[in-house]
Amino acid sequence: MRRSLQRSPSADGPTAAGFATLVALLAGLVLARFGVGYVAGTLPSETGLLRVPAVVTLSYSAVALAGIGAVYAAFAAGREERLGRDELAQAGLAATPLVVVAVYVAFDRLDLGVSALPVVRSTGYLAAVGLLAVGYARVADLDIPTIPPTRDGWAVTGLAVAAVAASAALATVGASLLGWPDGAFAAFRYGSAPAVPSFLLTTVVPVTITAVGTALLFNGAVQTALRRNRSAAAAAGAVTLLAVGVDWAIAAGPVALSTVLGPVPAPVRWLVVLAAMVLGVAVALAASLAYGRFWDERDALSGRRRSTLAAAGAAAALGAVAAVAGFALLGTEPGPLAVSYTVAVGIAAVAFERARTVWAPTVVYAVHGVAIRLAPYYVLPDGTGDVAVTVLAGLA
Repeated sequence: MRRSLQRSPSADGPTAAGFATLVALLAGLVLARFGVGYVAGTLPSETGLLRVPAVVTLSYSAVALAGIGAVYAAFAAGREERLGRDELAQAGLAATPLVVVAVYVAFDRLDLGVSALPVVRSTGYLAAVGLLAVGYARVADLDIPTIPPTRDGWAVTGLAVAAVAASAALATVGASLLGWPDGAFAAFRYGSAPAVPSFLLTTVVPVTITAVGTALLFNGAVQTALRRNRSAAAAAGAVTLLAVGVDWAIAAGPVALSTVLGPVPAPVRWLVVLAAMVLGVAVALAASLAYGRFWDERDALSGRRRSTLAAAGAAAALGAVAAVAGFALLGTEPGPLAVSYTVAVGIAAVAFERARTVWAPTVVYAVHGVAIRLAPYYVLPDGTGDVAVTVLAGLA
């Protein structure tokens, strides 16, 4: 077990300097999400570069090589017979042209007409967030556990995947009863399920890449840091509440200020929005740290330690209620998608604590992102959403 995950909880939380460092980390996340989204959004419209076949081929070839490396790392973990660094480098160099040719031929034969935009956006997010996580780990003197899971770790990950897939199915049922308020569920009303090749390239691949960055930042860096001052349960609950709060602050900031800042020049408007979001993530951080302290103090008073699952579950429930209430105040409909996301965050935190590696939350986030997009096509029969809306309207 790694040193950073062994330390016993202390009575005090992070110091003022530690709190400021965490705020800086989350502010970097805000900038990364908006900066990467802006750059990736302007490239196609300005140059058309991301639809050039050579660029698309190289982009997805890099992803394929990374996937092959991840599969090898998973199977080689714990085995005595493994390739050395030089052998891995030689194997990578030998495989690269083969993968590039295979990807090019596959794209040409299938005539998919895809863009590299989803991969560029998600890879840019991963690069930015990965640098933030690694930089924070170095400043805070902690290790991010990136080794593949053990056999028990894979078992825990499997249970987590089943739970998050079930939550996506339940969210779909809830969305049908509420009239499909979320964009992710609205697609169920139109057409058939997407083709497998297109879905893999435009959804599964970018969602998985984004999941790696989210797991590195929130679980690998932040949850490991919180574990220094809090129990395992309190750290899992705190990072669950933090991830939900940060996501809500980033999503709600522009919406809340859009009517107020309409006449303001664009540069000033975006500066105000960014400042508001940084303030929002700082408030979310303070609330999550207070939650962690409350959980440990409650355990100390009762004389028994409650489970990590209970702490993360309570935090997810609290975060879901706060998110739904907040969006309702803004006049928007978050719907079941917000609730499903809080469940996934809580499950990811528990999986990380049990498996001791960022691989577990990465798989959880990836499965949730894919399942929440697939579930509307397969969980309910066609037309169920319209029937539910009609029935509810008749009862009202």
